[in-house]
Amino acid sequence: MVRFFIITLSAVLLAAILGITIGYSLEATWGWLAFSSLLLLFIFYNTKKLYQLSCWLSKHGGNTHFPNAGNAWDQAFSQLSALEKNTVSIQNKLKEALIRFQKAGEALPNGIIVLDKDDRIQWCNPSAEKHFEINLERDRLQALSYLIRHSAFLAWLKLGTPKESILIKGIRGSEITLSIIMVPYSSDERLLVSHDVSQVEIDEKVRRDFVANVSHELRTPLTVVGGFIETLIDNPNIEKSTVDHIYQTIHQQTNRMFHIVEELLSLSSLESQQFPAPKTPVSVEFLLEQIKQMAAHISGQRHHIEVQCQDPESYILGSSNALISAFSNLVSNAVRYTPDQGQINIVWRIVNNEGLFSVQDTGIGIAREHITRLTERFYRVDKERSRSTGGTGLGLAIVKQIASHHDASLDIQSTLGEGSTFTLTFPADRIQLANNSH
Repeated sequence: MVRFFIITLSAVLLAAILGITIGYSLEATWGWLAFSSLLLLFIFYNTKKLYQLSCWLSKHGGNTHFPNAGNAWDQAFSQLSALEKNTVSIQNKLKEALIRFQKAGEALPNGIIVLDKDDRIQWCNPSAEKHFEINLERDRLQALSYLIRHSAFLAWLKLGTPKESILIKGIRGSEITLSIIMVPYSSDERLLVSHDVSQVEIDEKVRRDFVANVSHELRTPLTVVGGFIETLIDNPNIEKSTVDHIYQTIHQQTNRMFHIVEELLSLSSLESQQFPAPKTPVSVEFLLEQIKQMAAHISGQRHHIEVQCQDPESYILGSSNALISAFSNLVSNAVRYTPDQGQINIVWRIVNNEGLFSVQDTGIGIAREHITRLTERFYRVDKERSRSTGGTGLGLAIVKQIASHHDASLDIQSTLGEGSTFTLTFPADRIQLANNSH
């Protein structure tokens, strides 16, 4: 710019000198005329350059070079071009940062909504669309308070930027429970962040039920044992037959507590196991022989038990102890809930390279509404009958965990009053057939 002012001042001085010189040698009018003409030429030249600058500013693109203006205008054009390129670079970086922010936000499991000072939606991610049942394309610039008619949420939203989070269930009629917080974002924007805590609530309910069930299951035998011990202490001269009965009952109840604790420890160990079961070949023939002996012992010849094995030379790739535990739980359930002289069929077969272990009985059966909950810990269809037959309510929960560790699935089919069929299906990669055992 200094150069521009020097040239301008030089042109004016030159015109003045020429005008004065000519004015003294000729007439004053001709001198001022020459001065005015030079000044007009100078003004016309710079007006032309200003016009070129205006055209360049209005029409140039990111790759357009500035015009060759000459003299001091080159510096002005050069500085403007550098400033423009710097501005474009900053804009591109901001655009890239915004895209990265949006992509990161879209990948988050938490819902994020950008609200302006009037609670209008500026942007939200897919998780927020799911949590609040909104659509960014449709609901952009809509007030969130207009879309969501939940009294507790609206009262919380009116607080502006509340420090405390809020727990809301059933927003817009959904079944999920959301934990929502508000975070300051800028002078006139806020971030609403939501987190789905439905599973946390379910887990907490399961934990409470589990503690209550364990307490109840252990309290019953402890009460019986404690009562009989008090009877023995208070009445030292009880008849021997009565004492023998008391000892037998105490023995039964302590065994019951032992089984409950043992199965709780087994279930806890299975639930904490983070890796799949090892793929150690376990002979199906060996497993069925163990299960057959166990079933005969529990039944005491009160049932008709039949074992069928389609391919006795096949192997299951897994843990021998865990598989015996799962199979024995299914068989013991069948024995306990099948009346005397009932039929129990234990079947192993290969279907489409998958291994199927089934236990079918002609027992009391299970009503349809109970089937989906049978694998819950301590869940019983008939609590009194379960206790009288020695069940702990943990067997099927253990079977489900073992199946999961072996990549297997448990299927339950039952008809009330007719019987039940429990089937464990092992995938092909957990089965080793006789013809490829080597």
